[in-house]
Amino acid sequence: MAAGLLALSGCSGFAADGDSLLHPPRPTGDKAAIQDIISREAGGTYNLKYPQKGVNRSAIILRNENTDNEYALALYSTENDSKLNVSIISYSNEQWKCLGTYTNNSSGVDRVLFCDINADKREEIVIGWTSYNSAHKSLTAYSFDKDEVYEMSIDETYDDLAIVDMTNDATDDILLLSLSTQDTPSAATLLQYSDPDKRPVGKYSLELDSEVIAFSNIIVGDVAINTEIKPSEIKLTASGARSDTSGTESTDESSAEGDASKDESADESDASKDESSAEGDASKDESAAEGDASKDESADESDASKDESAAEGDASKDESADEGDDPEVSMTSDDASTETHEDAGSVDEQSAEESGTERKNIPKKFDANAILSKKGVVIDCKRSDNTFCTQMVYYDNLSDELIDPIVKRSEGGAYVNPTMRTEAIFSRDINGDEIIEVPVSAPMNASTDENGAYVCNLTVWCNYNARERKSNVALNTVMNMKDGYYFVMPDRWLNTVTARSDAETREMTFYLWNSKTSSLGDKLLLISRYNEQQWKETDHSGRILLDIYSEKSNAVYAAVIYLTSADEKLNITEKELQEAVLLI
Repeated sequence: MAAGLLALSGCSGFAADGDSLLHPPRPTGDKAAIQDIISREAGGTYNLKYPQKGVNRSAIILRNENTDNEYALALYSTENDSKLNVSIISYSNEQWKCLGTYTNNSSGVDRVLFCDINADKREEIVIGWTSYNSAHKSLTAYSFDKDEVYEMSIDETYDDLAIVDMTNDATDDILLLSLSTQDTPSAATLLQYSDPDKRPVGKYSLELDSEVIAFSNIIVGDVAINTEIKPSEIKLTASGARSDTSGTESTDESSAEGDASKDESADESDASKDESSAEGDASKDESAAEGDASKDESADESDASKDESAAEGDASKDESADEGDDPEVSMTSDDASTETHEDAGSVDEQSAEESGTERKNIPKKFDANAILSKKGVVIDCKRSDNTFCTQMVYYDNLSDELIDPIVKRSEGGAYVNPTMRTEAIFSRDINGDEIIEVPVSAPMNASTDENGAYVCNLTVWCNYNARERKSNVALNTVMNMKDGYYFVMPDRWLNTVTARSDAETREMTFYLWNSKTSSLGDKLLLISRYNEQQWKETDHSGRILLDIYSEKSNAVYAAVIYLTSADEKLNITEKELQEAVLLI
């Protein structure tokens, strides 16, 4: 769908947000026709109002260019009225005409979004409004019905929002994020519409951390995986990441999984025997709901089902290292023992009834690809104590509710969030796997008498496995936010190497860590940041120019590699170095 911005090169009787403009030559053609309609609807002089956020920042936006549904959206106030107006002007039969003008009591425009929220295959106009006398924002949607437009009022207010198809029904949903007040906690509210309803038909709410004072970064995308990814040997702890090198199994866990696998192996064995017949009636048997993908895997599954207990016991070696013993840093949901329910195929009314779950709103077209990933929203937040944290929101199909797998409640009711950190490090897809990773930071090894300002943090980037209800380590990094780069820690350096950063010299240095004496050992690596003039004046001997350059700051990065004889396998090569340093 094409979209464009309509810029009026000249105007008669309008000003931009109250500022008078000189009148250049009057525009002709479509621009003149649209301007005439706005002037007529405004009853004379008008002031254009520009959205403050989002990608659509124009006061007059042209949509669906060169199609039968072309229209223009105009935001303005009149000279004699402080209220805001939105006029929707359509093009048909080779002429422009106003489909409707709507008045809003707000004082400004927060943002303008275009999305299909009611499954009618036409985009709706969603407008957020700001007000002088309220910190919260209001929302209105406008939907097309042939050549008419109707207003869809939304009662809820918000501090921030996102548009996302969270329920996998091929229709956009509105997720409203609200900060706490004296009367209400922070919350995420998901609104669903359907055609031809003019108000929400589905509403889901999830309480968020009420210590959050700002939503700093909001990302819409795949927030969790359902397929198994081999977990790292690094597990999160209160003091950072550590390596589990014991090489032994977790006896309790493998035993528990072995017991659980008795039933699973029996089910999967039956499924593999009768799979060909079960394919025709997937809804009768949950095993057959694993869909067409299991056709090619039936032989493997049959073999795997014979000895699944042993396989799971082996898998627990890695799982025990990843999940750890500290509940405060494990990104798992409250009910880790809940039976897996993110299976292939659709979740229908029958399966919901069998599970005893009453569904408020069953997605019309459940996307089978949801087995591979979960669409949702990751929210990086600033807290009242000037720390940062992350919350994740996605929709759980079986329980029919919004879930945050990261945050837990302690017995005293306080929030426990393992992602709390002192630096403004925001979530992102850091390793290119198309899943959003969440940062978990903790100080690296240091002695008790060191100046903490120089001690670097190890930032562990985690993604969430919704099927297994646990986090996976995707990448381990040392982030240098001030200098705009990060260093990917080699696995062999974890818990063996520590780092220090000097903000004045713009240097970050890596050392061996002597755990017996709790002191720094040999120097392994020095990374420096220069501006172009400093680099020209620097003696380059022994320095490796890194293959990154910040055009934004004209920064140059270079490094010095030091070799140690204390443990030669910890020495880093130039090739490794070039691949390990990346711009933020």
